[in-house]
Amino acid sequence: MSSPHKNSSIQAFFCPSPAPSRSSPTKQGPNSSIGDGFTSQEVEEALKSTPPMTWQPEVEYAECEIRDLYPGPRAVTFMGRIANIFDVAIAPKTPRSAKGCLKLCVKDDHDAITVRLWYANRFPNVRLGSLVSVWTNHISNGESGNISSSSAPLFASLFPERDRGCHLMVHENSDDGTMFKRPLSYREGRQIPNLMTLQNFIDGGYDVIGARILVIVKSIGQRKRVERKDGSSTENMNIQVQDDTAGAILGLWGTPCLSPAGTFADKDKDPANGSTKSTPLWKAGETVLLLKSPAWKIGRGTYLSLSTTTIVDVDPEMADADWLRRWASRQKIREAINPPFPEGVFDLQALMTSPLRCLYTFADLDEFSRAAPNETFQGYLSVLIMEIRLLENWKRGMLMCGECCSMPIYANSTTGTCKGCEKKVDLRLNPKILGQVIDETACVGPGKLLLSVHAWVDLLGCSPERLLELGSEELRHIAEQLLFSRLTLLFGWNREAGGRVCVMRISAG
Repeated sequence: MSSPHKNSSIQAFFCPSPAPSRSSPTKQGPNSSIGDGFTSQEVEEALKSTPPMTWQPEVEYAECEIRDLYPGPRAVTFMGRIANIFDVAIAPKTPRSAKGCLKLCVKDDHDAITVRLWYANRFPNVRLGSLVSVWTNHISNGESGNISSSSAPLFASLFPERDRGCHLMVHENSDDGTMFKRPLSYREGRQIPNLMTLQNFIDGGYDVIGARILVIVKSIGQRKRVERKDGSSTENMNIQVQDDTAGAILGLWGTPCLSPAGTFADKDKDPANGSTKSTPLWKAGETVLLLKSPAWKIGRGTYLSLSTTTIVDVDPEMADADWLRRWASRQKIREAINPPFPEGVFDLQALMTSPLRCLYTFADLDEFSRAAPNETFQGYLSVLIMEIRLLENWKRGMLMCGECCSMPIYANSTTGTCKGCEKKVDLRLNPKILGQVIDETACVGPGKLLLSVHAWVDLLGCSPERLLELGSEELRHIAEQLLFSRLTLLFGWNREAGGRVCVMRISAG
């Protein structure tokens, strides 16, 4: 008899085991997902930027001037001013990689160096003209590549958030504006090489290698965001600059456009306090720029911009810069729509009590001012009002006017808002209310007489505040009374008033 297991397989001698479960992890509980061993809170804490701490050097750094630096590993520190800022576009590969890089040109009185400043979470608060100190462990030579520019061949690479051996400090509170203000190659009493006027630069001087132009800021435009063709965006600011020969527009793109106003583009760029700064650093009519090798585009107008080889000196220490500021001050008064009345220049009491009263004509005043332009004249003018524009300016909302950021402000109120900086500006009566004024020898056009507050009260019979409360019929009555009336002006003339006749008081007849 054959055995019952004669034809059985080997699996028959083992107990059957249950099949393994094929259930997916997603079918488990909502809190049983497999992660990397870290909670979401721990990941956020690791990636969150740490507040900036006071940097302390771990080794001794040798203090050097920029001209004494040489390529090689060496712990050195140097000071200078930022003469150019160029944004370098990069794509971060990991969450802890650098988010961006700024290529800075740092110069002192003798030489310049390129500094590549990397950042991850804390955007560097750097501006054109800022005084900085740099600590680094290595200086490289970038003449053969595009890492540095020809004007600053040596370069240093800094990543302060990841490398504790390097650091960059901006001297915001300790900068008194006197260190490293001299341009490169400047010698006292000598002309700076390749320095030319703006008009000469436009007429072909841009072909000169290392061409330099000295300009002063005329007005500062608003910062705006511009969309590129590739979908990305950047910030832009246009600044009007001029000298005594021509004018142009200086376009700042990216990080350099933060320099005039000294403010962050976004709040998240300053995570230390989460606030923005709005302290104006560049001022129209005061800030002088020395541009070396600027990029240019000449068409209907002249457009200047910063390239990688451009060097910008903000308020350089040189005699030509002081002369340009004085010229701009006179030009600003001459072109202003409503300049302030000069105080402390004329002696009204001596004019009114003097037994000798000099009666001038417009022709006499023109002759004397040309013969002695630096003298101050005081006297009387007998004039006839040929035009009064009181009602016209009231209807157009231009009864009061002022100026801010080189932009006119008109309103029928004593205060107005500047469209450039959005500040409240005190307004004065529009000088073009008084139209053409004549005497027997010549005439003065609208807006060319500069009246004091007392002179306006003498002319209109009321204060500016009371004038704004009047209606159209009352304003028409005042205008009809003044038209073709004979007035005596107690005036003064001084060159610093922009060549305008300053009227201190007005009397009838």
